[in-house]
Amino acid sequence: MSEAAGAHASSRPSLVATGAIWVSAGLALACAVFVGLVLPTLPPLPGRLEADALTGLVSSVGDVVGRLAAMAALGLLAAVVAFVPPGPDGQLAPPAQRIAGWAGRAAQLWFVASLLMTFANPAFVTGIPLGYTMRPDIWADFLGSTPSSLAWLVSAVVALVTAVVAYRARSASAFAVCWLAGALAMVFIAVTGNVSVGLDHDWATDAAGVATLAGVVLASGAVGVVASALAGVGGTRAAVRYRRVSLPLLGLAAAGCAVVAWQQLAGESPFAVAAGAPVVAGVVLVVLLVANRLRPTRSDAGSLVSAVAIDVALLVLGVAALGAATHLPPPRFLVPQSSQVNYLGYEVDVPATAALVAGPGRPNLLWVLLALTAIGAYAWGVVRVHRAGGRWPVSRLLPWLGGWLLVLYLATSGLWMYSTAVFSWHMLLHMTVNMMVPVLCVLGAPFTLLEAASRERADASLPGPREVLAGLAANRFVRFLLSPPVVWVNYVASLFVVYFTPLFPWLMRYHWAHQVMLLHFMLAGYLFFGLLIGPDRHPWQLPYLVRFALLISVMPFHAIFAVGIMMARTVIGEEFYKTISVSWVGDLLADQNIAGQITWFTGEVPAFIAVIVLAAQWFRSDSREAAAADRRADTGEGEDELGAYNDMLAQLAERDREQGRTGGAR
Repeated sequence: MSEAAGAHASSRPSLVATGAIWVSAGLALACAVFVGLVLPTLPPLPGRLEADALTGLVSSVGDVVGRLAAMAALGLLAAVVAFVPPGPDGQLAPPAQRIAGWAGRAAQLWFVASLLMTFANPAFVTGIPLGYTMRPDIWADFLGSTPSSLAWLVSAVVALVTAVVAYRARSASAFAVCWLAGALAMVFIAVTGNVSVGLDHDWATDAAGVATLAGVVLASGAVGVVASALAGVGGTRAAVRYRRVSLPLLGLAAAGCAVVAWQQLAGESPFAVAAGAPVVAGVVLVVLLVANRLRPTRSDAGSLVSAVAIDVALLVLGVAALGAATHLPPPRFLVPQSSQVNYLGYEVDVPATAALVAGPGRPNLLWVLLALTAIGAYAWGVVRVHRAGGRWPVSRLLPWLGGWLLVLYLATSGLWMYSTAVFSWHMLLHMTVNMMVPVLCVLGAPFTLLEAASRERADASLPGPREVLAGLAANRFVRFLLSPPVVWVNYVASLFVVYFTPLFPWLMRYHWAHQVMLLHFMLAGYLFFGLLIGPDRHPWQLPYLVRFALLISVMPFHAIFAVGIMMARTVIGEEFYKTISVSWVGDLLADQNIAGQITWFTGEVPAFIAVIVLAAQWFRSDSREAAAADRRADTGEGEDELGAYNDMLAQLAERDREQGRTGGAR
């Protein structure tokens, strides 16, 4: 056996650890079948009287298979991106190409299971036989009326694209894009499930999304470490990278699942209802994962990778518990709810006053966590830069803190709570998130900080955040999304597409959709202002004159949008606002007129700030260029260019004189 082959064998997981993964996969499938067989024995829920045994069985098994296949595919994508050194030319090395082939096969299974769930999930949710949803017209109707089936369709599309990319792409950045899309697809499935029903479902939905994202990162890391070891690379460095972040990710996922369990059980003991079994199983699995992480492990590659393989086996069982929790009806379903609780997750019967709107309110968990994470991660980056002997400008730190502290205040204030029920307050929040917050945050230059705080990759070492970010910036699809025409159209057209079409009332019906809407507007604003005034290095560097023209060009559209709201003769989202029936709001059309005025005013202030910042940047850029030209002239570096320029002027003058003499002679 050669030395390389011996190192490969020593870094592979043990037979016991590998066998544990296969055994856990078999147990997960057996659990899905058991849940499908148990469902017909449970009392039927109101509205699901036509549910049959086959529908529940197919939905339960398809759910677990789809999630396991996604876990495998995303983990293999993560291995290519983060756990395999790139080739000398920046393309995929042979081990990465091997892993990419595995990812393609896993993505095919993911696609088939997700496509099956687009039929089985709406049939199970609505309590009708599976055969009904097989009709194309009924299937299309369910995609628009059942968000969970739409989520599985998105999952199927992402899986199909991943399968194609896995066989055709040769750069790690394409796999990183697919991983991001797959992670978001898994979050989409999670937030459209049982958590979207009942009192406090706003908190449960946010918690489910955060827990799913943390779980996807954790599972992707574990699968990626094992896959890279099986491909002959990774080993100790990959296992150490995973173990460094495994406990924080596990804690975040466990905390999110605890919030979901609290909301779903509705005060019932987990030992008293069938829906409590997945909760108990989840607690046991978390304890085992923590114990596996804390137990003493030898520092050789084989022992470390074997410990990670045990994590993979436990996470597979966690997927089985998640599938069971999705199908076993929770006690929350039996608790009566008002229309406001049905759509918002809470009541807003108390009339809004200035004190209630400006003071503490119902926290928005997702945005609170985003703000705290953004502030904490930025502070960590600044500390790393200073420890490395560098300095980070206070002029960048303060805008970043200002933007996210503003988000933190809004997310914990009464304004955010009332914004879901009152259109005028909604527009105030929307314009702040769409314009003011992005203007401040882009000035913080977070990607420049990430690059400064990251270590440069040594030869043959694993890629880090700097390399992944550079690869994404060079990706053609990412460059297209960041191109000026796409960014401009997205920023301007999103307002009209969302608010002047039936899309707005549909988005307001679901807490997760409302969150997605606000996240989209904030991202659209960040991309637009990042293109114009962001200090970060952008794939598309525009002259300042073009930047100024783009900034001025959006202002008329904002004014048209605001005037359109004020002049509208029908209420935007009328069906939604009448359904939640907030009695103290009064005339909805009058409130909409106020919303238009708020939109106009709050859009002018950030635009004015952006103009001032852009003018200052333009002035500093011209000043630096002039100073550089003066230095070249003083040192003689620019004499050749200046001499050539003077010679050109002399030749032009001589030609003019000759033409003058010729004309005079004539």
